[in-house]
Amino acid sequence: MLAVIVHIEAHAGSEDALMKALEENALASRLEDSCHRWEWSRHREDPQRFAIYELYDDAEAVAAHKASDHFAHWTSSDLRGEARCGLAGME
Repeated sequence: MLAVIVHIEAHAGSEDALMKALEENALASRLEDSCHRWEWSRHREDPQRFAIYELYDDAEAVAAHKASDHFAHWTSSDLRGEARCGLAGME
């Protein structure tokens, strides 16, 4: 298994639109056969900070996710400010 953790700093004023986009991305991502988990959360004290936690079979599954139409739509949006991504292999 491979976990993907993304930290996002939203542009000020775009938080509601970002949450809608996160939910759309979540719905489509959860339909992928090799996606076992796709969750997002909003920071309690800083409403511009969000996190995404994704769990896939392997690196090929992550690559397939990144090649999907919904991922392309997500990355083309201007709702996200700074985004940092990390990968963690799991047994």
